Amino acid sequence: MAVYIHSSVSHSACGNSESQPSLRFSSQANRQLKFTTGIEQQSQNVSFFTMDNLPLDNSEARIFNSLSAVVAQLIEKSGFTPEELGQTALLLGSTSLDIGTLSPSEDKALGLPKIDRLSEYLQKKFALHPFHLIVNTACTASLNAVLYAKKLLQQTDIQRVIVIGCEFYNQLTTSGFHSLDLLSSEHLLAFHNERQGLILGEGIGALLLSQTPPQNRNCYRILEGDLSCDTSSLTMTAEDGSHIHEVMSQAIEKSGLQASDIDLVKVHGTATYNNDISEFNALNSYFNKPPPILALKPFIGHTLGACGALELALMDYLLNKETIPVADYVDSQPQAVMMPFATANQALSSFKHVLVNHCGFGGNNAALVLETIQA
Repeated sequence: MAVYIHSSVSHSACGNSESQPSLRFSSQANRQLKFTTGIEQQSQNVSFFTMDNLPLDNSEARIFNSLSAVVAQLIEKSGFTPEELGQTALLLGSTSLDIGTLSPSEDKALGLPKIDRLSEYLQKKFALHPFHLIVNTACTASLNAVLYAKKLLQQTDIQRVIVIGCEFYNQLTTSGFHSLDLLSSEHLLAFHNERQGLILGEGIGALLLSQTPPQNRNCYRILEGDLSCDTSSLTMTAEDGSHIHEVMSQAIEKSGLQASDIDLVKVHGTATYNNDISEFNALNSYFNKPPPILALKPFIGHTLGACGALELALMDYLLNKETIPVADYVDSQPQAVMMPFATANQALSSFKHVLVNHCGFGGNNAALVLETIQA
């Protein structure tokens, strides 16, 4: 049974794909956050990619209103009837969920709400199918949600699935990455020999998965995927790329394809030393000659658990455009790029089979194979 990305909406530093004429792909972070560090309490600026045209705060209203707005846009774009909504399940992938809204409570040992608070809210607000699920597997969360959604469509009587990937600014996450010295002070240089680290971002990606393709536009058919957790380390996957290699191999084999059939790889590309070298080693060991790569985090930051669905939503948007975004450093410093990127003048629709990689903190790796369906 075929499963398609029927429609999508994204809201990120690039803009909102439904409310703006076109998205803007800039590799310059749109926000500077001030952090106080060290014993001497020195002030330091930290770059961050915020959602465009959305004031930054930690309020519940910001989270629930922005999520509701994106889902409402997806529903309007898809032309759902109330009956169809009632047959549509919801899966939501995120790393931090609504943790930024929490404050210490003297009445509770742990002041944490139940984990499905966001998905339950959306399910009730839009009268969706009673089935809703949170996936919380670090950076692979919403891509894993896509893989689970595909199984729901193929193995149950659910007709459609909305998959949400969301991540919102919160000081706990940003401070944590800052304390690990993983943040770049300038740019996110994915697959660059002199990369300096990641820049965090926030965003929402919403996908409608369906057994029927959309009409009159290019779309992706989801072939197969694979997911697995590398237990060689508590924090990261093996640097030799062996675990990522296995996950990619399984995803491509399940799709009925061979390595030579893959025309493009959408890399995870966080620009941290360990993550990029692991993925680089995996690609070089699996492919005789790796296909060109596409990296989206230079334009939206690393959106953690949201990046799977959010980057798929951006790809779905780009699938009907004439060009693809390529960061400035790829052309200006070609000698420093670790492997060939797809060029800006290539339409994304020209790549028939696309491998999508996501490599999570803690060694949770996932891969997905897409087939381009021309309108």
